[in-house]
Amino acid sequence: MKALRAAEAAAKLNDADKNKVSELETKGIERCNADDDKRADDFFAQAMKVMGK
Repeated sequence: MKALRAAEAAAKLNDADKNKVSELETKGIERCNADDDKRADDFFAQAMKVMGK
């Protein structure tokens, strides 16, 4: 999650991509809080792909 937030802070994204990354981050955090780390990591990886990372 730290890597995702660092990449998000440095990324130059359009509004649609920002919204998508934010949505995926939120879903990942929800899964993390539910102790479903595998699915959380999947959401974070998807968000990184949106940012080209």
